[in-house]
Amino acid sequence: MEQLYYDFIIILLSKAAACVILIKDYFLAEMRIYIMDIIKFNTRLKADGKEYSRIVYWNRFWRNKTELILSCIPAAASIVLFACGFRSSFLMIVYVIFCAYPFFIFSQCKSSISYHLKHRDASESAPCEITLMPTGILAEIKDFNISYTYNWDEFTTIYDKLGYYMMFNKGRMIVMIRKADIPEEFKKTFIDYIFEHADQNKCLIKIKRS
Repeated sequence: MEQLYYDFIIILLSKAAACVILIKDYFLAEMRIYIMDIIKFNTRLKADGKEYSRIVYWNRFWRNKTELILSCIPAAASIVLFACGFRSSFLMIVYVIFCAYPFFIFSQCKSSISYHLKHRDASESAPCEITLMPTGILAEIKDFNISYTYNWDEFTTIYDKLGYYMMFNKGRMIVMIRKADIPEEFKKTFIDYIFEHADQNKCLIKIKRS
């Protein structure tokens, strides 16, 4: 009777050990799947210096060309009218003002950029850890204990411009990711990840896919 009791205990323990092994293997498999389904690397939340300036100019005057066209039309019209012989003291003053207007706009934009770079929050240029997940993009600035989450369904346009992947919601840039900071082994996977997780029914992805 005592032997049967010991045999029962041994069988019970072996079954329990087998269950523990199965559970361990399951969680390890799930963890491997999770790790394979995220991309993590270090960068900065915002561009800096000349890179930032180029992005602002592109976003303001080239991505949406309306302001560029409206700024240049008065100057172009003034040149045409002057060439056609419409000249007077009053018109000459108007022509000078209209021709100077585009330079004023660009100068004002340059001043705004310089002011922003000088007074920007220090967290914008601090090291930032980016994690691409099935649900979105997580940006963690650990030096300042700040984190931002950007859901894939927020994006309406994604550009590959000026060395950055830039995600927009209509006219507002939500997040920019510097291409040079993406590890070489993740570069192709990064693009595939965007195409796989961004909602292409409402998001225009302007990225060349190899």
